[in-house]
Amino acid sequence: MLPPTSDRLRDPATVPYFLWDTGMTVGEARAVLASSDAAARDEVLVRVLREANSRDAWLFVDWTMIDEAWERIVPRLGRARPVWTLLRDARARHDVARAG
Repeated sequence: MLPPTSDRLRDPATVPYFLWDTGMTVGEARAVLASSDAAARDEVLVRVLREANSRDAWLFVDWTMIDEAWERIVPRLGRARPVWTLLRDARARHDVARAG
């Protein structure tokens, strides 16, 4: 896995480039993503998948989180939708091949 585009994305006090207009910090984004509020989680998840460099996205999300929300968020991914669809499909093929 590639390192993040900036080590500052590991600092809870940093406002990440993909949340610049919200003022939400890394720590706040992680808290929302870990919360039980599905609507709030989806908002941040969509922003991460749509706006963050894919190598930075993995600092915030994992496949379980993406898969759980996929049907709710996929219409909102914009130009990032084909990329994340391709990644999910490739992962599914890999999982099938590994299991077989």
